[in-house]
Amino acid sequence: MSITVTGLSELVKDLRKFGKDSEMMVITELENSATKIELDAINAAPSMLGGAILNIKQRIDKSVSDGGLTVKVGIQGTQDLDAYIEFGTGLNFDEIVAARPQDYTDDILKLALTFKKERRGTLIGTPYLFPSFFDETPILLKRLRKELNTLANNF
Repeated sequence: MSITVTGLSELVKDLRKFGKDSEMMVITELENSATKIELDAINAAPSMLGGAILNIKQRIDKSVSDGGLTVKVGIQGTQDLDAYIEFGTGLNFDEIVAARPQDYTDDILKLALTFKKERRGTLIGTPYLFPSFFDETPILLKRLRKELNTLANNF
């Protein structure tokens, strides 16, 4: 005894195409957002610190892996100074975090606190990388939802 479902092979073909189309859309959106984060961070990063020229802007970049499904934006050859410039060393750390309490997750706070110098530090932070990430993330999620809904509706 066998049962034949008419149109099943076409459905499977469509599902595979939907999967590939949605994956390509996600890859494109991730790349676009990573580029925006990268450029915004470069623009926001300070060029000078206490009269000394910084090279942070030149070291901010993105790396793509996992066939485009993983994109990291960061600083090449990261040094502690890069994080001190982002978070400060204590003087205005609380102000930086308080400005965006919904964005500084426990994981980010834990990382940031490793650079806080118990109020002995005098470097005032100039956030440049995390705000770029925080600003772009909801836009990325909104675009992904919209694009996936469009694909689903055309399916």
